[in-house]
Formats: sequence, C-alpha cells, structure tokens
Amino acid sequence: MYFGIDLGTSNSAIVAAIDGDLRHFKTPDGTDVLPSAIMFDRRGGMLIGKRAYEQAAFSPENVAQGFKRLMGTKSPVRIGDQEWSPEDCSAEIIKTLVGQALTESGDQVIKGAVITIPAAFNQMQSEATIAAAKMAGLDRVSLLQEPVAAAMASIAHSKQKDGVFLVYDLGGGTFDVALV
Repeated sequence: MYFGIDLGTSNSAIVAAIDGDLRHFKTPDGTDVLPSAIMFDRRGGMLIGKRAYEQAAFSPENVAQGFKRLMGTKSPVRIGDQEWSPEDCSAEIIKTLVGQALTESGDQVIKGAVITIPAAFNQMQSEATIAAAKMAGLDRVSLLQEPVAAAMASIAHSKQKDGVFLVYDLGGGTFDVALV
C-alpha cells in the first residue's frame, strides 16, 4: 500500500492507493483530519489529535501545536516539562495516521509514502520531514510540494486537461499558489 500524507501545520490527513483507487482514512476520532497537536496528561500519557487540541485552551503549556513551522531548525518544542524536536512531534502525527490507515485497511505492507510539504520549505525543512517519516517507520518517502499536489489532483479530476490553472492552498499555517 502506498500512502499520501498531508502533514499540516494545523491538521493532517492520510490517503492510500488501494487497487488503483484512492481511499481517505478517517482519524481514530472518526473525523476527516487529525489536528496536529500532542499533549501529555498528568500521568504522562500522550494524547494526539482532537483530544490534545481540545485541551490547549485549558492547559496550553502541556500541548504542542504548530511544530511544523519549526521543522529543520534546532528549536525545541516544549510539551509540559519535556522538550521534543519538531521531527519527533511530526513523527508522532505520522505514526497515528499510518496506524489508523493500517487498522482500517487490514493491510500491513507499506510500500512507500508521499508527504506533501509547503512550496516554501527549504532543503533543511524537507530533510527534516523525511527524517520524521523515517522515525515513524516509513522507509520509502518522497516529498511533493502542496500546490503541485493540489494541481495534479485538480487536473486529474477535471474534464479540461489543458490550459492555464491557478491553484491555491490556503492551509492553517501556509498559503501556497501555483500557476500551472
């Protein structure tokens, strides 16, 4: 199975190519996207996604969000009394997404993954994203800029295959535009 992962600043999602068709997997909470948030509760248990996001209003010092913006830097991410790297945090989001997809599909063979990244990501940020994927257990990883991925998807499902297209991605942490 090949995965497509949108590792977002605010929300993340996963799809897989199964028998030539794309399948979008729901999160463990049953929603379409997983909030890119991590929290440690008082007992040291880790919460990822919606439950962590919901706790940010009550216990912001124990919740990490927006760590994608720090990818490729040495800036630590504070979660309670712990310090994590942005790559460690991103790896946990990827693990959660892939785990849910494997559980739902019943398939345990991962052939590879494509992870979308902002168009403005530099080489260090791109390498950090690949490192996060490897920490999450994905060995074969390719990166695709988000507006390029959006353009490919839009054109693939469009009746008109030629012309000039303006594709934009207004995400939670980035705004990318591609002229195709």
